[in-house]
Amino acid sequence: MSRILHLSDVHFGTVDARLVDPFLDLAHRLNPDLCVVSGDLTQRAGAGQFRAARDFVARLPGPVLIVPGNHDMPLHNLAIRLLAPFSGYRRVFGAEIEPQFDLPDAVVQGLNTANPFVWKSGRLRPASVWRLTDAFAKAPPGRWRVVVMHHAPVPAADGTPADIADPAGTLAVLARAGADIVLSGHTHMPHAGFAETAAGVLFLQVGTALSTRLKTGTNDAALVTLQPGKVTVESWLSPPGSAAFMPGPTQTHARPGAAWQKSTEGERPQPGR
Repeated sequence: MSRILHLSDVHFGTVDARLVDPFLDLAHRLNPDLCVVSGDLTQRAGAGQFRAARDFVARLPGPVLIVPGNHDMPLHNLAIRLLAPFSGYRRVFGAEIEPQFDLPDAVVQGLNTANPFVWKSGRLRPASVWRLTDAFAKAPPGRWRVVVMHHAPVPAADGTPADIADPAGTLAVLARAGADIVLSGHTHMPHAGFAETAAGVLFLQVGTALSTRLKTGTNDAALVTLQPGKVTVESWLSPPGSAAFMPGPTQTHARPGAAWQKSTEGERPQPGR
């Protein structure tokens, strides 16, 4: 059984400073096997914002896997965005922008979906497809195959269409590669779901852990627990006006066969319900 703490869209440059230490305290109390940050570590890809993000990531517990998001490329400096879009990111986080991490029961592969030509919307590059397919083909049988990418090829929680080029094609690529779970952000809205054309892939999105750029009024992250045949997702929320993170809803998703289904086993309701 492995436990992954999933956070996203921290957006240093628009961080609610009151939340940083409480979130780090929570992360260390949860003591995950891996922390995943699925992009948008900065607000405008500034050097100071990258340094602040680096310092935060260094304080997270255990190993950390990160991928860039669209905000980690310059928005207004078109020359840098087109010629060296990830130069600032690489200066502080290293050259690898599609890292892989092995857990005892899972292979976790990061993919870079940030698109310098469009900036906001994502895309899946052919080289990323090859990397993903190769990594999962080499993974031992029986291990979960987990993808980390900033943009997801499924609609957001409010029904907004997927903000990535060729969502249907991306879904097909993920399914063919053998992906079981996709961890993503970008929408600033937590959401869990499946796609009819890729029923074997579970999509888990989180909102923003630390930023003031809220769409739901609540900062959030999730603890994802991998077990044989099922995944449990525990949300952790910081409601408006609060400087602490508290337990939110818990969902369990089971895959008894080829398709995922939501289970009520061990489900923790929302506070107040």
